[in-house]
Amino acid sequence: MFSFRKVTIKDIDTLYYWLNKSHVKEFWDSKKNYTYEQIYTKYEHRIKENKVKLYIVQFNSLDIGFIQTYFANDLTLYKIQGIAKGIDLYIGDTNYLHMGYGKTILKEFIKKFVFNDDSVQNVIIDPELKNKIAIKAYKKAGFAHVNTDYNQYEKTMTYYMVLSKAEFFCNL
Repeated sequence: MFSFRKVTIKDIDTLYYWLNKSHVKEFWDSKKNYTYEQIYTKYEHRIKENKVKLYIVQFNSLDIGFIQTYFANDLTLYKIQGIAKGIDLYIGDTNYLHMGYGKTILKEFIKKFVFNDDSVQNVIIDPELKNKIAIKAYKKAGFAHVNTDYNQYEKTMTYYMVLSKAEFFCNL
């Protein structure tokens, strides 16, 4: 049903289109108005650098969204220690919004691309406090709220959430 494929240069047009959809723009770099050239440069660099792993979310082979993972550096706001990966995602195709797919996408992605690394003990996510729909999906996927604080980078209140490897595999 859901699958994930690596983002390629050919996907940047789609990412630009999705990033300008109002439902994505509201919570993804909402304070910035990127030009096509800026988006192209950002994602071209990330594809080449390969530190942030970028994927297109597919439903029955149709591109419907975007998800990324990376090793998290500062875990202070998450109140955890050790090695953790962060994830960020959105459903770009409006035909797939509000269908309850978030939980399934998260669980499948985390199993395949986060906890497949034995060194990773936690996965973190940081939605904006006002993004109630995302928070609800993340809770359904097993994430627990650990902190609410002002995010200096995004300039918004953030709802910090954690899912441990132990909790994840206990609730599969």
